[in-house]
Amino acid sequence: MEITLRGIAVSPGVSIGPTYPFQVKFFDVPCRDISDVAAEKERLTAAFEQAREDLIQLREQTRDELGDRQAAIFHSHLDMLDDVAFKPEIERRIEEEKIGAESLVNDLITSYTRMMEQIEDPLFRERSMDFVDIGRRVLQNLLELEQESLEHLEKPSVVIAHDLTPSETTNMDMPNTLGIATDEGGPTSHMAILARAFEIPCVVGLRYLTRQVSPDDQIIVDGSNGYVIIRPDKVTLAYYEKEKQRIEADRLAFVESAVEGPCMTQDGQEIHTYANIELLAETKHSIELHCQGVGLYRTEFLFMNRATLPGEDEQFHSYRRIVETMAPLPVTMRTLDAGGDKVIPNLNREVELNPQLGWRSIRLSLDRPDIFKAQLRAMLRASVFGKVQIMFPMITGIDQYNESMQVVREVQDDLIARGVEFDPDV
Repeated sequence: MEITLRGIAVSPGVSIGPTYPFQVKFFDVPCRDISDVAAEKERLTAAFEQAREDLIQLREQTRDELGDRQAAIFHSHLDMLDDVAFKPEIERRIEEEKIGAESLVNDLITSYTRMMEQIEDPLFRERSMDFVDIGRRVLQNLLELEQESLEHLEKPSVVIAHDLTPSETTNMDMPNTLGIATDEGGPTSHMAILARAFEIPCVVGLRYLTRQVSPDDQIIVDGSNGYVIIRPDKVTLAYYEKEKQRIEADRLAFVESAVEGPCMTQDGQEIHTYANIELLAETKHSIELHCQGVGLYRTEFLFMNRATLPGEDEQFHSYRRIVETMAPLPVTMRTLDAGGDKVIPNLNREVELNPQLGWRSIRLSLDRPDIFKAQLRAMLRASVFGKVQIMFPMITGIDQYNESMQVVREVQDDLIARGVEFDPDV
């Protein structure tokens, strides 16, 4: 019998195929009494160090394949792993309760997850998966178990899960992933961003999806409208097969028209087409589609999904890779468009009645010149490696523009005084 569920559309397109329900193992965690406290603490330290090595390797792999934006999530994980309260709390309980480390780590994961589930803010609930990811990694090291993975799917499938951690998403077998559908998640999650980058249809927030599917059930993921249809009937299947063909035909026609030459109106006017990106991986699609540059590079995503703000050097390396990849075509970088629905750590303010018109975008940057200047320095330094243009978000008047340009001039003067190269024509 056909079942239709409605969730949150986070990556457009239609996928049809067999389900691959991904179920994370619930470990049988023993509660052991111990006598050698020092040895147990050493065992815990070894598990943390192995987790650290794994995260560093995953961060570097992600940076090479997808860019600094995606790698930033693992900076956050490393920060969490080094949290001043995380490991010491477990060590304290080992000393006081004389219990094995794996049981205490499992207790901490469970209690933290339950606490986060009570939070109404969906963005902070998404961040709870980061802690679960880290805790599960430490726990698997203690139990000497292999990491659960979606790295090798046996056949092209639609991945079904309650939720996916950043590690699980990064290691996903993208060529064989037809679509993604999950009970939890939101549009700013690591999984959603990655699905968009790889053009994989994705719907999240389906709540009870995993309870209603079995392995190899036929399923449709409508990532444009947020629908998932389990075991579709013939009429529904025929409709979506035609819709899928239409989308693919439109895509191919667009690619072919881009390859053939410039985009022209019927009366002979040339239309310039530019890409809208947030990831290094998306520059590949921009070049394939013969875009004439990047019209909007949304830099705020480098600031999201992490525990700390990115420094100037980290931003510089990220911007440089985008600029070098697109050179000699222009890249228009938008300064931090935070606030509203884009929550940035360490930038929390009191709740506003209308956050969309409140402390956000250029108003935030002008109010925090330390953040604004660091970002401008990184952008100007990257301009040496290609053609860079800078965009200010949500400018509401000439005074605001002039104030922003004054900050740019101050940053340029600072770079000149330090002997740092940049393109003066930015």
